[in-house]
Amino acid sequence: MKDDLLPMKRHEALFNNLSAIRTEIELKGFLRALATGFGFRGFLIIDIPSAIENHLMPIIVLSDLPAGFVEAYDAVGLLKNSPAIASLRRSTAPISWSVRDGRSKRPLPEADHAVQLFVQHQLTGGVFFPVHGATGARAAVGFIGNRAELTHAEMGDLGIVVMHAYDIFANLKNKFQPVTNVLTARELEVLHWAAHGKTSTEIGSIISLSDHTVNAYMNSAMRKLDCVNRTQLVAKALRLHLIN
Repeated sequence: MKDDLLPMKRHEALFNNLSAIRTEIELKGFLRALATGFGFRGFLIIDIPSAIENHLMPIIVLSDLPAGFVEAYDAVGLLKNSPAIASLRRSTAPISWSVRDGRSKRPLPEADHAVQLFVQHQLTGGVFFPVHGATGARAAVGFIGNRAELTHAEMGDLGIVVMHAYDIFANLKNKFQPVTNVLTARELEVLHWAAHGKTSTEIGSIISLSDHTVNAYMNSAMRKLDCVNRTQLVAKALRLHLIN
């Protein structure tokens, strides 16, 4: 951070702010400010995916990345050969990465697409901190932007805050997970078919509803699970084992 690198009073202020967080929205605001303070453009919390996962959107559990970036990333299919994600599968240590350093590890012309996309959004490097949730599931908290690699001191300071922030995230997730049970049987049925790639019109034909009604159930489920689109909704429902 600017001036001193998280001196004692700064640490104390950050942890006081963390202790006051009661909702996921408040945590998102805290992580956004933390990213900005360290010179990054955004942050993301992801579930570390298996080698067969091909899309970034379903593994994101919380983020503040520039609009359109994730959609463009998935449209080109960049997750499969991501050097950073591959490193996260193998290591439990923090990982610094650069899009240009990783270029040689991607096949052509995918490497050129990756560099162009990351440069366009000013997301040319960053850092991932592997974390473990209360259930033992592996995840990572990442910060991404257009700044130089973190110094050793910055890495240590940011890592300490990240560990506490993720503990709060995990507690919030466990605390509010029972709320997902408010989904109705019809909403779950619609989600089930959406997860199988069916459109609203196709779902309506299958369960004898209009596509307008199907969309209404979908929108209701999105509000209850705090999702912004259908892809995120299906991914979250699968992650919470609401549907198969």
